[in-house]
Amino acid sequence: MLTNIRGLVDRLELAPTRGVMPLFEAISNAMDAIEEKYRNPAGGAVRIRLLASDDLVRQAGDETQVFDGFEITDDGAGFTDANIASFGEAYTLSKVKLGGKGVGRFTFLKVFSKCEVRSVFEKDGKRLSRNFGFSIVSELEGADKTEPTDAPTGTTITVRGLSDRYRGAWPTDPVVLAERIIAHFLIRFAARSCPPMSLESPGNAPIDLQALFQSTVQAHIEEKFFDVLGHTFALQAFRHRDGRARHDYHLCANGREVTTAKLRDLLPELPERLVDEEQEAYTLIVLVTGEYLDDNANQERTKIAFQSEDEPELEQTLVSRQALNKGLAEALRSVLAIDLKTTNDEKIAQIARFVEHAPEYRVLTHEKYRQLIEQRVQPGLKEEQLDEALLHIRRDIEDGMRKEERHVAALIEKESFDQYQERIKTLMEEMNDVGKAKLADYVAHRRTILDLVDQSLKRVQSDDKYPFEKVLHKMIFPMGVTSKDVFLDQQNLWLLDERLCFHTLLTSDKKLNKVAGLENTSGKEPDILAFFYDTPIGVAEPDNLPGGGLVVVEFKRPGRDDYDKDPADQIIQRFVEVNQGAVKDVDGRPVNPDRLRYTGYLIADLTPTLRKQVSLRYHKTADNEGYFFTLPEGNGYVEIISYDKLVRDAKRRNRMLFEKLGLHKH
Repeated sequence: MLTNIRGLVDRLELAPTRGVMPLFEAISNAMDAIEEKYRNPAGGAVRIRLLASDDLVRQAGDETQVFDGFEITDDGAGFTDANIASFGEAYTLSKVKLGGKGVGRFTFLKVFSKCEVRSVFEKDGKRLSRNFGFSIVSELEGADKTEPTDAPTGTTITVRGLSDRYRGAWPTDPVVLAERIIAHFLIRFAARSCPPMSLESPGNAPIDLQALFQSTVQAHIEEKFFDVLGHTFALQAFRHRDGRARHDYHLCANGREVTTAKLRDLLPELPERLVDEEQEAYTLIVLVTGEYLDDNANQERTKIAFQSEDEPELEQTLVSRQALNKGLAEALRSVLAIDLKTTNDEKIAQIARFVEHAPEYRVLTHEKYRQLIEQRVQPGLKEEQLDEALLHIRRDIEDGMRKEERHVAALIEKESFDQYQERIKTLMEEMNDVGKAKLADYVAHRRTILDLVDQSLKRVQSDDKYPFEKVLHKMIFPMGVTSKDVFLDQQNLWLLDERLCFHTLLTSDKKLNKVAGLENTSGKEPDILAFFYDTPIGVAEPDNLPGGGLVVVEFKRPGRDDYDKDPADQIIQRFVEVNQGAVKDVDGRPVNPDRLRYTGYLIADLTPTLRKQVSLRYHKTADNEGYFFTLPEGNGYVEIISYDKLVRDAKRRNRMLFEKLGLHKH
């Protein structure tokens, strides 16, 4: 012996969960011996026999199967003089070509107390037997003795005395152990580069591992290559049909599994089970290989060296685990596109239903966020889980938008941007209660919007060309978009009516005939148009179609005083168009126009010519700051609101919130 076995075994790093490693090592040695003899990795045969514990509990009649060791027999080359020499050395180079590290056999003594070897090898045309023990105390006792024999070449290794530290890693069900053997040598099974192999255990029928592989793991997706920082990796995905396994991915080195992790940690969009064309459930097993993994696996084949996230500059030749995971995830998503289509479609439909009563997430239904939703939201979530997932996504999007200062620019005129940003930033820096930060942010936002409206109204008095109606329109709702294009925080419909926030669909400065369901109307562009569709129960009859609500908002230039007709006529004309336009809801179902409710808002200064046009046709509001008109059929009304009244009423509605945050101005 050229090394101290006790010291080497003590230094071996082997976690309690890795207690099956000696079995894997013995199987690997058997495969190598067969390849050495037959020059074919699939030649010969390997027989695995589990040895039951004969402890006091079993002697007392407990039939629970407890294993104390195993026996592996192969018909390979046997322990030749060269093999026995390398077996006794640590860090041997004899297996470099086969991918071994040369220390795996010492795990026998880490996990078990006793190891015996019976072997027959060929030398100078004669067969010799070599029988010896392998232990910490006696090392290779009797390994130098050989005797002539007529028996065929091969080796039987028997280990016993399973340490209590590693007993929990050994499954009591032989089928589970067989599946773990397949998973560990999946590359070899998949490549048909392992010999016939059977697993036997007391009281159970032998298990043919090749047959088990064919029935539970089936090649599914083609191999795909991907690059990470100049290193090429390959992934192979397989369907696993054992009904119990989770989605896993395995990092492999030198033809063997090194580490295993949950695939759903990389791809949260994966359902717990996928279903094939025949409606059979399966899970995915993904193998990842590459020269980088071969070169950076540790000697025990339990870890792979990756770049440290704390000090990457010190390990520039290494790849970070984060970079590998990102590259692997991107490659897998392209490979699994068809597998995930049904799951993703169902998920998107679930979210569409959810936002009907959670409008703050409506913007996430926009097509540009579909990929993000597919990747970040797990399928089949309960409503509270879905709410949390969407909240995290929305926050991430909002953070990105804040960094680029885009969402503020969508709300106010450019010259007001710096002031608005500074007010929000200063206010939020002073808030210590993290739990109330979002609400405080929104209330402070409302206060700032009202301040900006006030400032803009004052500017009109000194600049008659200032386009206040467009500024206000943009503050209330960005122009040229729909409610699917902006977040709830970017729209300020509350300035008009809080109820507008709960629309089904809202458009701003968009042509009517471009709105889904209104194709038969004109190309007119209402400043704001909102639909509130009734949700039918079951299937509606043709003469009992669902209805809904329609809101049209128009803004007039402040101070305008040249009206020669009722300025609200254009609102009523839009009502008529919709009424006669064969309306359909967002799902393409017809809507009964007789059941539609119409509401119109005209925002304008109450100048003399406007008052003249509405005189005797409209009713004055009680505060004399507006007018209202009921439609002849009683199915709606139009209200004219002055800019002063609009701002004053909005302040009154929000006064209590402002006071609670100390933002109210007397």
